[in-house]
Amino acid sequence: MKKNLFLVILLTVLGISSNIFARPYFDKEKDLLLACFDLKPDEDDVHAAAALACMLQHPDLSGIQYFAVAGAYGIQNGKYIHTATPEFFNNLFGHKNKKWTDAHENRDQSVKKVRKLVKKTLKSGGKVFIQEAGQSDFTHDMLKALIEAGVDRNVIKSKVIVVQHSNWNEDKSDQTKLEWVKNNTYYVKIDDGNSPDNNTPGYNNKNTRFMTQALASENPNAKARSFWEQANKICKGWEASWENPTIANGGVDFSDCVENWWIFDLKDKTDSIAKFWERYVINKP
Repeated sequence: MKKNLFLVILLTVLGISSNIFARPYFDKEKDLLLACFDLKPDEDDVHAAAALACMLQHPDLSGIQYFAVAGAYGIQNGKYIHTATPEFFNNLFGHKNKKWTDAHENRDQSVKKVRKLVKKTLKSGGKVFIQEAGQSDFTHDMLKALIEAGVDRNVIKSKVIVVQHSNWNEDKSDQTKLEWVKNNTYYVKIDDGNSPDNNTPGYNNKNTRFMTQALASENPNAKARSFWEQANKICKGWEASWENPTIANGGVDFSDCVENWWIFDLKDKTDSIAKFWERYVINKP
């Protein structure tokens, strides 16, 4: 009898543990991708935004709910890449204030707009996956506003998934705000997307062949080509306060997109730049 009782308790504990540690998966029917780009000071966000836009054009992600935020930066110094908005983001994601917002231009308005969208998603039973392609300050401010709007903290803890790959992004967040986000959301820290020698793809490479392929007139993916033409033009024309060495040498750095790789559970489909390029950038639509 005692043995049977012990087995029941053990199985119950294991069941609870598996639920706690089971990762959430993106439901294309009802979940929201919130892509937050700091665009300050590193030009890698220009490349990451272009790469994400290529993904959104593919049948893999066709029809998903998404919204982008430009200017979701923290306490870092350096210049905001203002030439990336509005034309570039309009081309990548759709019309401003419908599919993206500029938090650099008007932070309070952006917080309110995103809060409304997130609240609607949660109320409909969906989850919100936040691609933290920058710092967590904007996420903190938006979620605090969400609580003030009546959303329960427990819902945020279980239904808002924040994905971060960069130690630098964490270091340049307001630390009080970062700790709050870590404690009040489903916070996931994955390995750095700048390195090929860990558990995420290395989406940073100085090899010029990838940009050459994207820009080639023979590239059958005309939309992707236009995205990378704009990205390349912005980066070449930008007088950076800090110059990204990969981009300066003609390579590609969309390292923040390892967060999309994790969110959409792409695994070996895009576990290298070459595979990503074949699937999303130089593919025949």
